[in-house]
Amino acid sequence: MIFFVLGAAATIAACGGGDSSAADDSTDAGDTTVATTTVAPGTTRSLGQDAGPTTTTRPLPPDEPPAPLVVQKLVVTGPEEVVFDWTTDRCEDENIPDIAARAFRDSDGNVQLNIGHYVNYRMVGPDFDSLMSDCTAPVLVSDFDPDPSQFNDSEWIGAFYTEDGQTVYAVVHNEYRGVTHQTARQGQCPSNDNLTCLDTSFTMAISTDGGDTFTDIAPPPTHLIATMPYVFNDQGVPSGIRQPSNIVRGPDDYYYLFGNISDYPDTRGDYEPQWVCALRTDDLADPTAWRYWDGEAFAGEFINPYLETAEAGHDAQKCAPVALPQLSTSVNESLVYNEVLSKYVMVGVSTQAGGSVPAWGVYYSLSDDLINWSQRELLLEIASGDAVADPDNDLVHAYPSIIDSDSPSMSFETMDDDAYLYISRFNFGGNSLDRDLLRFPIALQDVAYVGPEWAFDTDGDTEGWVQESGIGRFAATSGNLTLESIDGDPYIVSGPTTIPASYDTMIITMRVSEGPSTVGQVFFLTDTDPNWDEANSLAFDVIADGEFHDYALDLSTVGGWDGIIKRLRIDPVGAAGLTVDISQITFPG
Repeated sequence: MIFFVLGAAATIAACGGGDSSAADDSTDAGDTTVATTTVAPGTTRSLGQDAGPTTTTRPLPPDEPPAPLVVQKLVVTGPEEVVFDWTTDRCEDENIPDIAARAFRDSDGNVQLNIGHYVNYRMVGPDFDSLMSDCTAPVLVSDFDPDPSQFNDSEWIGAFYTEDGQTVYAVVHNEYRGVTHQTARQGQCPSNDNLTCLDTSFTMAISTDGGDTFTDIAPPPTHLIATMPYVFNDQGVPSGIRQPSNIVRGPDDYYYLFGNISDYPDTRGDYEPQWVCALRTDDLADPTAWRYWDGEAFAGEFINPYLETAEAGHDAQKCAPVALPQLSTSVNESLVYNEVLSKYVMVGVSTQAGGSVPAWGVYYSLSDDLINWSQRELLLEIASGDAVADPDNDLVHAYPSIIDSDSPSMSFETMDDDAYLYISRFNFGGNSLDRDLLRFPIALQDVAYVGPEWAFDTDGDTEGWVQESGIGRFAATSGNLTLESIDGDPYIVSGPTTIPASYDTMIITMRVSEGPSTVGQVFFLTDTDPNWDEANSLAFDVIADGEFHDYALDLSTVGGWDGIIKRLRIDPVGAAGLTVDISQITFPG
């Protein structure tokens, strides 16, 4: 598979906090009266009004804070282990882990783990701790057909499903690599670039000998499962559907699969739109039986654009995005049903929205119904995506999957309270074949969350907060987070956090340089609403007198303050030319 970085919104590192004493003569956070908001939740004050701040008194929360929120989360519980070392375990140089790891248990009771490339080898053993490369022969060798209408060029085994260990179905990731067929198709791919001159699709293969060999389930192109509704065209971007998840059988006896869509942009030269696509079928033996989620139901029917006419471009009928904010564009590479949570778990390489400093790595999301997904959460921060300056040559990771070695499913489609996260490591970037397959132990653990505290007591450590807009100087120094506003809408954003909504009093201890009275505002994202919105905000009057004040914000008055708060944004003032010192931010109750 040609390695490339999927675009996604940026994120920042997780925040911390601790006790601190504010610099100079700041008001102590233990005072019993504080300045509070008199502006309606979800609204903003006219910054042209200079009526002066209205301050009232409000007791601080009681000494007994709300009970911690205990959440079961997936966490990494141990160091990496090498499953496949290209230096010592390869059968030939092209034997590399170039797609998410997949496994099944065969009819003899052995585990077979696919090391997928366009030459597909397997590792075999009685269990996952005893796997050895089987170099007898590849289980699937690509046909390298130069005709794009046959969907039969470079083939990676992307997913297995078996119920008896003898008949094994396989979803194949097919790449039409136009650059490699310029002799047979002269004038093709004027860009002469592997990545941009690429079309991807899904086809179906089958093994009837317990995984020893896989062949197309029907003569090409009738083995086609899914493709985009237009013919191959070098548009300067990779296009198609790619990187299938594993297959999971639902309680409705449908088989579910996810893929990553890469579409042609409206304007040539723009970045290609990407999203997650959901597919299902009730008959693995029939490639034409797959239907995609069209936004309302699994009613969309894939067409072969070389045989059927479709309207080209963005108006064409195609798979609808699934949970685009929550899954982003690329959390689709591995799917399991967690029997402890009674939820589906999906993982993929991504980052998080809402900040300037990205935390790239493996993220996971949860679902009850395979269509609605929770906001993705970081499982393992690791060198990947845009966090790697030169992914063609530097160490980078890709293609994560979850496999529970004691799953009762022969296709390993379930997990309990522990499993392994598998991921490929490109030791010298995408230009090198030196790639290993790693695994990390993961488990469900109870994690308790209380109201956080940011103290800014270490010079240089902004504790995950970043300047987003309208800010000049920005630094943690002398026990304060100090910033200067350079326009009328300055704001800062926290790192990912987990705040129980029961902690609904937020105290900001800050000092604003002398000037006209102004207005601040706090915004928040939740586990069910990942978009910044005025409705999820609270405005408050700010005293610009050069002295520290505690601003206690009653967030229980905001209707959206519910569930789990995942990120905060603070607009400390509404005017340019002010210096703001924030000595601490707390959620005492």
